[in-house]
Amino acid sequence: MTTKEKIIYEALCLFSTRGYGAVSVRDISRAVGIKESSLYNHFANKQDIFDTIVFVCQTRAMDSYIALNMQDTLAGNFKPCEGIAIEQLLLITTSLYKFYVEDDYMSKFRQMLMIEQFNSDAIGEMYRQIFIDAAIEHQTELFKHLMNQGWIRVADPGAVALDFYGPVFLLMNKYRSYNAEVAMWLMKHIQNFVSKNAI
Repeated sequence: MTTKEKIIYEALCLFSTRGYGAVSVRDISRAVGIKESSLYNHFANKQDIFDTIVFVCQTRAMDSYIALNMQDTLAGNFKPCEGIAIEQLLLITTSLYKFYVEDDYMSKFRQMLMIEQFNSDAIGEMYRQIFIDAAIEHQTELFKHLMNQGWIRVADPGAVALDFYGPVFLLMNKYRSYNAEVAMWLMKHIQNFVSKNAI
């Protein structure tokens, strides 16, 4: 890990436990083990560090979508599939759940935004956009496509997306890791969702 990478990681650790406003550049440099003046060789200020953390975490998220072959659906380019399968939905949902609650960077990033959303309107909007709005928008387009192809019953795709994502979002905020209880609830949720929406 380079010094710049250490600065990003240690700042993220501090921001996710104490909040952005309560952490100083001096705190970050101490956590990294460098002089405060040395930190400025890599970043202009604390806001620059925060902006870099956002970029790094958004890049990690896109990489995870690519690993799950979700980049086509995120771009609106849907590949043909046969109906709505419990196994497929469970695999994608479980993989994304684990990524957001167990990936060291993403779990801290989500926690950092949750803390700061009450101190900054801009950060609150960022939290809602990344973890709520973007997810629902993506799923709305996906379910709209499945309806148009006749693979699930026709309904308001936004309401269907909200119905699907709501319990997943609730579980993400209740549990800090993926465990047997989470696995049970995800399976029950997806089975129920498919039974309600299958043609």
